[in-house]
Amino acid sequence: MAEPSNKTILLMDVEKSGGRRDTEQAVVRHMLYAVLHETLSAASIEPTEYRSEDRGDGVFVLIDPSVPKPALLRALLTTAPERLASNNRLASEAAQIRLRIVVHTGEVALDDFGAVGGDVVHAFRLLDSTALREALLTTPEPSVLCVSEAVYQGVVHHAHPGVRPEHFHPLAVDSKEGVTLTGWYHDSSVMRNINAPGKPRPGSVRRDIPGPPPSAPTLHANTGNFFFGTAHFGGDSVAGDKHVGRGTDR
Repeated sequence: MAEPSNKTILLMDVEKSGGRRDTEQAVVRHMLYAVLHETLSAASIEPTEYRSEDRGDGVFVLIDPSVPKPALLRALLTTAPERLASNNRLASEAAQIRLRIVVHTGEVALDDFGAVGGDVVHAFRLLDSTALREALLTTPEPSVLCVSEAVYQGVVHHAHPGVRPEHFHPLAVDSKEGVTLTGWYHDSSVMRNINAPGKPRPGSVRRDIPGPPPSAPTLHANTGNFFFGTAHFGGDSVAGDKHVGRGTDR
């Protein structure tokens, strides 16, 4: 058996591809690889720095560890959805695609048949999870990115430029091996409290509820203007809290 070496594992899978006609699947496949190649190019990843394997309705990519992961994540968060949105605007409804994307890192061995290793299985467990499928269903975006716990702690947590940890939310997956896996999916429409304790339950997606907007600033005025907010003045009409003071005007 070949000895394993460290790789960045990138998986892309097309949502609801099984029910399409062969001709539609051919168009979808072309679009998938166009998105992949443009995304890797945006991350300055050379063809000699990765290898890919086709998965019919998806693609499995192994990237050299020398490639900076923050650059890959930035491209997956910007270039990939932009290219998908552009393609989908021009494509028929049957040829439009949405992607589940997973990034993991770990030890991978290569033999005559392809890649093998527990970290490869780990990445595919996240990709195929019900929780990640639901995350894609609930977002209007054309793709959803999920990183493994290892990538979150090693890269996302450190808030590299363009990678904001408060936009990543935990999901838990019960694997067939009886181990609960934690992933982190990206949703910029919800801000997560990065100091919040606790882990999600297996099979669940945790979305933090945004807090109330900050209250209006306190205004000090002695004019007769009509405005909203909290004001301190001597005699007038306002919409909001009113504090009437006597004596010297402020």
